[in-house]
Amino acid sequence: MREETRREAVWQFLTYAFVIVGAILTMVPLYWIFVASTLRESEFLSSTDPRLLPGDSFLANFQSLQARENVQFVGEPGQMTQFVDLGPIYFAYDFWHLWDMGAIESSIFIAVVYTLLSLVLCSMAGFAFAKYEFRFKKPIFYAILATLILPIQLLVIPLFLLMSQIGLTNSYWAIILPWAANPLGIFLMRQNMQSIPDALLESARMDGATEFQLYYKIALPTMKSSLAALAIILFLFQWNLFLFPLVILEQGKYTIPVAINQLVGAQRVYYDQIMVAATLSVIPIFVLFLFLQKQFVSGILAGSVKE
Repeated sequence: MREETRREAVWQFLTYAFVIVGAILTMVPLYWIFVASTLRESEFLSSTDPRLLPGDSFLANFQSLQARENVQFVGEPGQMTQFVDLGPIYFAYDFWHLWDMGAIESSIFIAVVYTLLSLVLCSMAGFAFAKYEFRFKKPIFYAILATLILPIQLLVIPLFLLMSQIGLTNSYWAIILPWAANPLGIFLMRQNMQSIPDALLESARMDGATEFQLYYKIALPTMKSSLAALAIILFLFQWNLFLFPLVILEQGKYTIPVAINQLVGAQRVYYDQIMVAATLSVIPIFVLFLFLQKQFVSGILAGSVKE
C-alpha cells in the first residue's frame, strides 16, 4: 500500500512537471513578442547583447507603426466613410463608421459580428438537426460536414466572383457572410443539443410553447457553455483569416493579419513595428479567453460522453 502511494505521488509529480514545462514553453513566444515590442529594433536583433527584460521603446515603436502610410493599426475619429444597405444592419454599420477604423477596429468589428451571427445560425441549424426529423436529414448533414475538407484557397476565386456580382467587394460583409453558417459550429451544436431530453421539449409543447420558443427559451439557456466555447473558436477563426481578406479588401480596410503582412517590405522587414502589431493583436484574444475560459473547457467537454 505504501509503495502504491509512493508510485502515485511520483506519477502526479511527473504529470504536474510536464504540464508546467508545457505551459512555460507555450508562453515563451508570447513573452518574447511582448519584450521585443518594447525594445528598439537594434536591441532585440543584437546577437551579442540579447535582452530578456522589457525596455522603454513601446510608445516610440507604436508611433512609428501609426506613422506608416500604407496601413493604420488604430483608427481615429473621422467622417462617415462607408455605406452598405443591408436592411436593419445598415444603421449599426454606419454608426460604427463614425470613426475611421484601423486594422484592430476592423478585425474586432468583423470578428464580433461574425461570431454573433454565426452563433445564431449554427445553434438554430444544430437544434434542427438534433431534434427534428425531415427528408434527407442525414445526407444534408453529411454534405455540410464534407465542406470542412475544402481548403479556403479553393474557395477564394469563386467567393470573390460571387461577392463582385452582388457588389460586396472591399466590404467587411464579404468576409463575414460566406462563413456565417460554419459547418464545424453546426456539428458541435448538433452534438451538444442531442443531450437535451426530448421529454422536456414535449412537455413544453403540451404547455403551448411554439417551436421557436423551444429553441430560444429551452435549448439556448442549456447550451451556454457550448455557445461560449464555440464563440471562442469562431472568433479565432475569423481573427486569423488572412488569404480572403487579402484578396477582397483594399488598403484602408485591412484586418490585422493583412496589415502585419504589409510591414514586410521588399527591401526591409520592420521588426519593431511587427512586434508592436503582434502584441496589440493578442490583447483581444487574451481578454476574450480570460472571460470565457471556464465555459470554454466545460463547453468543449459537453456532449463528448453519451449516457
